[in-house]
Parts: sequence; C-alpha cells; structure tokens
Amino acid sequence: MHWEVIWRYREVLWNGLIFTLQLSVLSIVGSLVVGVVMGCLGALPNFFLRKFVATYVEVLRNLPVVVKLFFLYFVVGLEAMPAAVIALVTHQSAYIADLVAAGLRAVPREQSEAAYACGHGQWQIYRHILLPQALRIVAPPMTSQFIEVVKNTSTAMLIGVEELTFQTQAIESETFRGFEAASTVTLMYLAMALAIAGGMGLLERRLRLR
Repeated sequence: MHWEVIWRYREVLWNGLIFTLQLSVLSIVGSLVVGVVMGCLGALPNFFLRKFVATYVEVLRNLPVVVKLFFLYFVVGLEAMPAAVIALVTHQSAYIADLVAAGLRAVPREQSEAAYACGHGQWQIYRHILLPQALRIVAPPMTSQFIEVVKNTSTAMLIGVEELTFQTQAIESETFRGFEAASTVTLMYLAMALAIAGGMGLLERRLRLR
C-alpha cells in the first residue's frame, strides 16, 4: 500500500469533491422541485394531466440515466455540466413524483373537501394542507432518492465532468495506485451519503414535532 499518493493528489481529489457536491446539490434541488410539481399535477382531477404525468414517470424511470446523459450531450449538444444536471434531474424527478403522488393519496380526502367548502383555492390547499403532510409522509423514502442522486453523479465522468470518479481514474492512470484512490473516494461518497441521511433524519424529526 502507498497511501502517500492520496496526499500527493489531495488537490485533485478536492476538486473532484467540489464538482461532485455542486452536481449533487443542483440535481437534488432540481429533481425535488420538478418531482413535487409533477406529483401535484398527477394528483389533480384532470385526465390529460394525469396521463401526461404517468407517461413522464414511466418513460423516465425506465430509461437508464446514462442514456439520458448521452442523449443530452451527444445528440442535443449541451455542455457536459448542464447535460449531467438535466439528466440527473429528469431521472430522479420521476421517482420523486411517484413518491409525492403516493404521499398526497395518503392524506385523507376529507381535508381537501373541507378546505374547498371553506372557500380556499386549489393552490392554497396544496400549499398549506396537502403538501406539508405529504412531504412529512414521504421524507424517509426521499432520503434514498437524494442519496441515489449522489451515487449517480459518477456517471458524469463518461462525458468528461471531473467529479470524484473521474479523478479516481486519472490518479490510477498516472500512478497505478487504483486501490488507494478508489478506497479514499469510496469513503468520501459514504460520508456524503451519511450526511444526507443524518440531515434528513433531523428534518423528519422537526417535521414530526411541528
């Protein structure tokens, strides 16, 4: 074992971590926003909207993220970073939309009917009554979706985004110390996943208290 190579390439790994964090944060926020919007649209009593959301979810869930990545980069012609973000957002938002729709279905229908009877609009009902309860219900499985985003950022190396996995391959090609590089990066991915799980756990407890 030659672990000193990790110290020698610390700046390379740091740059890879920064790229991974940027890609993860943008993709998590984007997939959450798109997923919540699509989940709410799918819960509306409109046949065409429901069919559109169902098609969106089924098509994007069944296409590998790599296919989306290659399509946006090689066919559409986007730059590497935007292509990676959009691919991750579209991929994960389909799963999040399904979760949000399930959370909305778990809220008793009588609450919506009572809100309508009191004169509240549809936006007010979703904003103040349905979504807070639905998001509280789906918080645990949402944690898995956010961690999945972080793991899927590794596919961005295929189009040249210099994230952690890309830098691992670069270190291995220059030093032939792949085990040390891969072990270090694995621990970094694990730390990010644990940070997300811990943060979501705290958020879930705060939501329950409220």
